Amino acid sequence: MPKPTFFRLAETKRKRLIKAAYDEFSRASFQDASISNIIKEAGIPRGSFYQYFEDKSDIFFYLLDRTRSSTEELYMQAMTRHDGDLFGMMADFFDTSVEKLLKGPHREFYENVFLFMDFHNAAHFSSMPKKAPDPHPKKVFLDYTLEHIDRSKLRVKSDEDVAMLFRQVMWIFMQSIGYYYTRRRNGENVTTTALKARMAKMLNWLQYGVVISEEEVHD
Repeated sequence: MPKPTFFRLAETKRKRLIKAAYDEFSRASFQDASISNIIKEAGIPRGSFYQYFEDKSDIFFYLLDRTRSSTEELYMQAMTRHDGDLFGMMADFFDTSVEKLLKGPHREFYENVFLFMDFHNAAHFSSMPKKAPDPHPKKVFLDYTLEHIDRSKLRVKSDEDVAMLFRQVMWIFMQSIGYYYTRRRNGENVTTTALKARMAKMLNWLQYGVVISEEEVHD
């Protein structure tokens, strides 16, 4: 995470450095990204960079942490809007997150993170690996879910079972985003509308099942 000197920077300089980092990690994978390119675009000396961050992985994880904070907020807002209804909330969260990840200003950065799993490389090359944050904020989401979910609408009641269900739902989200980026990288035209429909279908299957009842068979 940034050193205290980073937060004492003038806002315009801080934003310029953040933008330069986003641009570089959007252009290249973590391994190929260059501090030289970041400081050149930000207009700062190399020595100044190390007054703000320990190394390349430090600023990379800071960008990931900004993503974690914003997605946590989206998740909690969706939970509030749907009064703890897990599936209603998740459908809402999927839609808003897709807009942010795939159409927002940092979409190329998110694409590189998903395609190259750069947080693994960043953790490996970090000069202080123990302080690197978890790039998957699942525990925060899970803890919030366990506390705020309306279990009266579910057949699963225990924390263990709710956690298992939560992981299945989040797998749909992560797998779908990976599907989108992989297909796009291979030259296929996958629209966000089609992706949302695909996610909604899988969420519906999980919520209602895929086996038809005896009554439906004979209709």
